Amino acid sequence: MPEQLPKEIFNMISDRSTQIKSLNSYAKAIQAVSGKIPAHILEDFIESLRSFNSGIACLELELGDNGYSFDDLAYLTAIVDAAEMDKSRAGGEKTP
Repeated sequence: MPEQLPKEIFNMISDRSTQIKSLNSYAKAIQAVSGKIPAHILEDFIESLRSFNSGIACLELELGDNGYSFDDLAYLTAIVDAAEMDKSRAGGEKTP
């Protein structure tokens, strides 16, 4: 974990990054079966979006409370992703 990021913020950004990857996968799957999407899949996708939006709002507040700008989120996400990649390469467990 980068020393300049508190653990709570690191974890929140990591969760956000994981959510984005999941939402991208969902969106690709929905595009692949366009017109044939069961209602429960759409409901899951919508619920994932709601959860993501809620998580982003919490992250924005947490960043502000710790002296970070929400505008720096892309940069901070890159730091977190790189740290997790390094950890997994070193034989550590990747954060789910």
